[in-house]
Amino acid sequence: MDNVKRKYLILTAALGFAALILIFRAYELAFHSPVPLSMVPQKPLIKRGTIFDDDGHELAISRDTVSVGIRPDGIVNAETTGSLLSSFLDIGKSETIDKIKNSRGFFYLKKNMSLSSVRELQALRLSGVAFEEKASRFYPNDHMASTIIGFTDVDNTGLSGIEYEYNDYLISSNNNQFIGNDVHLTINGYIQHQLEKTLEAGRLKSGSKAAIGIIADVHSGRILAMSSLPDFNPNNPTEFPDNFKRNRAITENIEPGSTFKIFIFAALMKDNMLNENQTFFCPGFFEYKHRRLNCSSVHHKESLSDAIKNSCNTAVIEAAWPMPVIKLYEHLKQFGFTSTTHINLPGEENGFLPAPEKWDVSLKMSIPIGQGLSVTPIQLVSAANSIANGGIMFRPLIVNKITSPDGNIIQEYPPENKYLTVSPAISVKLLSYLQQVVAKGGTGYLASIPDFPIAGKTSTAMISDKTGYKKGKYQASFIGFFPGDNPEISIYIWYDEPQGGIYQGGQVAAPIFKDVLQEIIPMVHKGKIRDTQNLAKQKISFAYNKNVMPNLYKKSKKEALFIVWSLFPGEHEIYGKGYLSGQSPPPGTKLSPPYKFILKFDENE
Repeated sequence: MDNVKRKYLILTAALGFAALILIFRAYELAFHSPVPLSMVPQKPLIKRGTIFDDDGHELAISRDTVSVGIRPDGIVNAETTGSLLSSFLDIGKSETIDKIKNSRGFFYLKKNMSLSSVRELQALRLSGVAFEEKASRFYPNDHMASTIIGFTDVDNTGLSGIEYEYNDYLISSNNNQFIGNDVHLTINGYIQHQLEKTLEAGRLKSGSKAAIGIIADVHSGRILAMSSLPDFNPNNPTEFPDNFKRNRAITENIEPGSTFKIFIFAALMKDNMLNENQTFFCPGFFEYKHRRLNCSSVHHKESLSDAIKNSCNTAVIEAAWPMPVIKLYEHLKQFGFTSTTHINLPGEENGFLPAPEKWDVSLKMSIPIGQGLSVTPIQLVSAANSIANGGIMFRPLIVNKITSPDGNIIQEYPPENKYLTVSPAISVKLLSYLQQVVAKGGTGYLASIPDFPIAGKTSTAMISDKTGYKKGKYQASFIGFFPGDNPEISIYIWYDEPQGGIYQGGQVAAPIFKDVLQEIIPMVHKGKIRDTQNLAKQKISFAYNKNVMPNLYKKSKKEALFIVWSLFPGEHEIYGKGYLSGQSPPPGTKLSPPYKFILKFDENE
């Protein structure tokens, strides 16, 4: 009997030991397997939603991809397997074989390929070769709007821009399709492209370190385009320095310089401290108790209109001098210069306006000319829009709405009328003065265009750091409104440290305003001037299929590019001028993003 019990106990112990081994092995396979957990079947992940521009063009999409992984200890023959993988994946043969032979643990051989490209390879069922399928983020327009859109990490989590700010919406799903919600921006792809193209051309020509551009609808606060250069390609974010990924339009603290004079004159008008018959005398400086601040020129006697047209430092300081500091501070605060604009993007700075008790004689001189304080470009544009639209301060908007995959609206972002900054009468008067800035003889004359009134203000701001202002270092900018007498949009252009001796806002930034405006007038103008209305109507009556290459032969460059950038934004190669003489792909070719056309124009066509 004892012998039977002994055998029973031994058998029980053996079975228990075997069970422990199985449990341990299961744990090891689950958490210490040479194949990553991502290769192990899991609960389906939610495919990240799409980011669209205002016209419904895809700016960020999720596409199904496959990554090929290698488990070296499962490879039967390294040479044979390496040769096959090399031919199917279009990678180096010897390098592939060496990786298989010399790697101890699991590694990815190639990531994020299309499903169709690996079907034949999958059918071979090679030992030691694993395939990971997932939805990867893809940006069909590469650099375009990259600092707005942002990017994701390897786990498809948003790290910057809209991808970060709306991450929860993009990965939230209330359906059985496991697809996230879609975000629709206020950005217009055509306008965005024109801004980026023109802004970069100006940056390269001027040798500037960086550039910022913002185009906004003054009657709603919606941002139609926003660019920060240099930027990056979100398809390969690790290849670019962090500074390239920063959206300077909302994070750059700048001394605004003479563009700030707009708000000083507005504050003075609100308190009835200016009149049209007022005159100033500029000897080339303003001096008080042995402290002197220079003007750009000796302007002698000048009217209020001339003082604004000439951007006279002496006149604006003299005009603002009688106003109590606390009063001027409160006016500037009302324009939003002490707080963020609450644009729906992450990382916005709030600038710096010294508290009234800090205003000594130097600050009382410098703040009216836009020195001794800092603002962000988006703050400046928001405040300027209120001058242009009759006094309404709108919150700047970059997102129109959020929708579910089936198109139902989850969240909308209508214009937010926050409060009034000036009266309509002051707005009209200031705009008339700012039109003189762009008239012949004004500092912003290079921003003028035929047939349209333009209003605006130039700035050439010295650059400072903790040690003071840097000699010969400037930031050139221009804020302008179109049309100047009844604005619909504002355009802000800013360049950091132009080189080559030409650094003034009127010389560097104003011409870029003009160049980009001329390209986008058909998209933004609601008036009836020349052929503008016909092009605007064409936008509504397009009979083109976004999935088929249109026939653009013999169309003018302006008309052809309007069609292309309205329907097919992308990295296009464009040559010549006049009328279209050649296009690739040919008409009728089936299309899908990313779009990349070659368009050739000839004046003799």
